[in-house]
Amino acid sequence: MMSVMTEPIPDDAVLPVTARVPFGTKEQLKTLKPLFRAERRRARVLALSEPWDVRKLSGREATERRTAWYAHRAELRADGQLLDSLDAVVMLEVRAELRARGWDHAWPPLPAEALIPGRWPGSRDGGYPEKVPVRLPAGLVLRVRSACWHTSAEAIGQLRDWRDRWPDALPTRAFRDDHEDQALTEYEELAAQVTTTGEIWRSAIGRLVDATPALLGRTAAAA
Repeated sequence: MMSVMTEPIPDDAVLPVTARVPFGTKEQLKTLKPLFRAERRRARVLALSEPWDVRKLSGREATERRTAWYAHRAELRADGQLLDSLDAVVMLEVRAELRARGWDHAWPPLPAEALIPGRWPGSRDGGYPEKVPVRLPAGLVLRVRSACWHTSAEAIGQLRDWRDRWPDALPTRAFRDDHEDQALTEYEELAAQVTTTGEIWRSAIGRLVDATPALLGRTAAAA
C-alpha cells in the first residue's frame, strides 16, 4: 500500500475542519462567549506584563519578544490554561477524545487511498444539520485522520467488497428478499467498525457542550 509523502508541517500551522452536529448545538456554544471575552482580556493583561511587555523595546527586540509571547500563548492554550476561543477549547476536547479511545499516539503515514475525495464507505456523518467550523493544529488534525483510517481500513475494504457483491442493495427499498436483508445486516455490522474524522469532531463538540457549565463556573469564579 503506497503511503503519502508530504512536506514537513510547521509546528504552528493550523488546518480548518468542520464538525457536523445536531440541531441546537451552535446555540449552546454561544453561551461560551463570556468565557472567551474574559480569557482574551486576561491574555492582553498578561502580554503587557513582564517578561512579555514590548512597550520600551526597540523594533527588533519587540519583534523577538512578540514571537516569544505568541509561542508562550500557544503553550498556554495547549495546556488548557488559556481558553480564549472556540478553537482553543475544541482542541482540548479533541485530544480528550483521542485519549479516551487510546488513540493519542503516533500512527503510520496515511496511504494514498485515504485521501481520495468523497466519504468513506460506512460513513454516518449525514443527518446532522448544523456545521461548526474550527481551526486546529495541523499535527492534531493529521493524527485524527491517521487514527481513523488505520482503525477503520479493514472494515472499509470489506465494505467495498460488499458493494461489489450487492450493487443494488438499498436499506430504503420497500420490497427486499431475505438475502438482501442479511446483506444489509452485514453492511451495518461493518459500518459500525468505521470511525470517520467527522465522528471525532462531533464527539469533541459534544464533550465541550457537556463541559460548558463547569467552564462558565470558571469565568464566574474569576470575576
